[in-house]
This record gives sequence, structure tokens and C-alpha cells, in this order.
Amino acid sequence: MRSTIMLLRLISAVIVLSCVSAAGWAQKPAKRNDVAAAGSGPCHIGVVPIAGNLFLVQGWGVDRVATEGWDLDELVVSRVRAAAPGRSVRRVPYTAAELVGEGQRPSFFRETLKEFAQRIAGRVSCERYVVVHRHGGNSREFGIGISRYVLFDKAILYAMMKILVYDGRTFELIRQAPASLKDNFVKRRIGVANGPALEIDLSAFPDKPADVARNPKLRDGVRALLTQSLDNTLLAMLRQ
Repeated sequence: MRSTIMLLRLISAVIVLSCVSAAGWAQKPAKRNDVAAAGSGPCHIGVVPIAGNLFLVQGWGVDRVATEGWDLDELVVSRVRAAAPGRSVRRVPYTAAELVGEGQRPSFFRETLKEFAQRIAGRVSCERYVVVHRHGGNSREFGIGISRYVLFDKAILYAMMKILVYDGRTFELIRQAPASLKDNFVKRRIGVANGPALEIDLSAFPDKPADVARNPKLRDGVRALLTQSLDNTLLAMLRQ
């Protein structure tokens, strides 16, 4: 049930952005570099990245914007590769249309996150598969975005992901854990953003949601949070 709900939250993010603009997919449409372009030889780890390009701006309400050019899925794959030296790592391709398609099916036909990953994993035969998707804690933050906390005169930039490792033959779950930092200062200080987050000055909060994609401070902050949290978590999860 939790896996189904998680996939539906991811799908809803894609659908919302598809209504904003044709280019605004939460998961950038892949070039379909499927099996033929995935390379030859053995694959030790196949990566299904679902970071996408959806960014939440949470002030009095919630705005959803696309961050084209941040290349967050590519970043996820690169961190898996860095955590598995000497092993072949390949990205498992899929398109935004495939993910959105799940949300358009009748509820009793919808796949869970595991079923979706297992189906597309057949395109690249690997010993293990790593699924990295948007995640949320007990606070209002989910996935990637920025929240304004007027009471504390601060803004919180966050990037929360969950990592699942599956056996390539049986697709049984081997390990799962949220990507985490060694020390989440924001959580200790004001009790928000239950995951990797960065406390920034309120002046950094975007005046208009449309400004987010062109803001290098927000882009670099999100990429740093993803890099640090994935590097801190993946190494132990990918041990043989």
C-alpha cells in the first residue's frame, strides 16, 4: 500500500507539471537510450532515478515548477557509480509518458513502485537494481523544494530521496533507507524538514516561482544536498 501511494505521489507530480508546460515534466522525457544504447557486457547495477525536475515552492500555498537543466537524475546515477567503483553501472531508461500513464489507468490496474521498476528493469539486465525516488518525512516537505518559515525568519531548502536495492534475479528487496546527512542541523534546530535540508536566509526565497529554474543558489544547493546525502548513504547499501 505504501509503495502504491508513493508511486501515485510521484505520478501526480508529473501530471501537474505536464499541465504547466509541455517541457515541464517532473521526469524529463528520456532520449530512449534503451537496451541498444545501454552498452554491452555485464551490468552489475541498474539505476532507476526518479528525482526528475519538480521543485516545490511552499509559502502560504504550494507552487510546483519545473527546473529544466538541473540534471538531477543524471546526478543520481553519477553518485551510484561513485559508490560502486569497479562495477558496471547503467541507467534504466524510461519516459515521462510511461510514468504518467500509470496515473491514467484505473486504480485496480495501477502498478506499485516496485512493479513499475521491475517492468522497466527488463530493458537492462543487471545483478542488482537501485531505485532512487522522492521521499518525505513527517513534515510538509516532500521531495525537492524550498519552504518558508516566517516564525523563524528562515527558509529551508530540501532534497529528500529514498533508496531501494533489489535483487536482479528475483527482484526481492535487499535494502532500503532514506538518503541522509551525517548531521541534519535544521532538524535539530527547528524541528522541520525531516531529511536532508539546508537553512538559508529568507531573502533567498524566490519572489516568483518562475524564478526558481534560473536561480544558481537554489540549483547548487539542491545538487549539494543530493550529492552529500547519497554519498553518505549509498556506500553501505551497495556493499556485496
